[in-house]
Amino acid sequence: MTTLDEAQKFKRQTARAANQPLSREETMTQYTKTGYDLDAHPAYVVRRAHQRATLCFQQVMAGEDLSPTQFAALATVLKHGEVSQNHLGRMTAMDPSTISLVVRKLLKQGLIKRSASDTDQRLTIITLTDEGTRYTLERLARSVEVGQRLLSPLTAAEQATLLRLLQRISGDEPGGVEGK
Repeated sequence: MTTLDEAQKFKRQTARAANQPLSREETMTQYTKTGYDLDAHPAYVVRRAHQRATLCFQQVMAGEDLSPTQFAALATVLKHGEVSQNHLGRMTAMDPSTISLVVRKLLKQGLIKRSASDTDQRLTIITLTDEGTRYTLERLARSVEVGQRLLSPLTAAEQATLLRLLQRISGDEPGGVEGK
């Protein structure tokens, strides 16, 4: 691993030599000095794990016109009752444009309904329809199976450790990213 000073030195050297092409050997020497390894890069490994999670969801929910983000929204509304669209986005870690797309899709499917807040006309309130409640309840156990499949290569202790660490990284636990 390189230090910040070494990285800055490398950046200055690269800027000076910007007009001179590097040989393949020089390129690989500098590449090696950075310590970069895609297969061990945390962002890459997390992305690969996310791909596996999505695949597990698609396998278990085969035949459903449903994405993991849509199901997260449905399950969250089921748990909390009525919620504002903005709060639903925050609770499910979706940005405003993503939650807007999710809500539109679920409205089109007749699984949720939207109304203005009685107390604040700026808020859009989301609730499940009767069909949405039944639909979500019928799929909760299958969603649990998705998690079980995803974590199946790990022991129970490793699963608990991984979840705890991921919650810390995502800032969902005291001392996580937001708690610094």
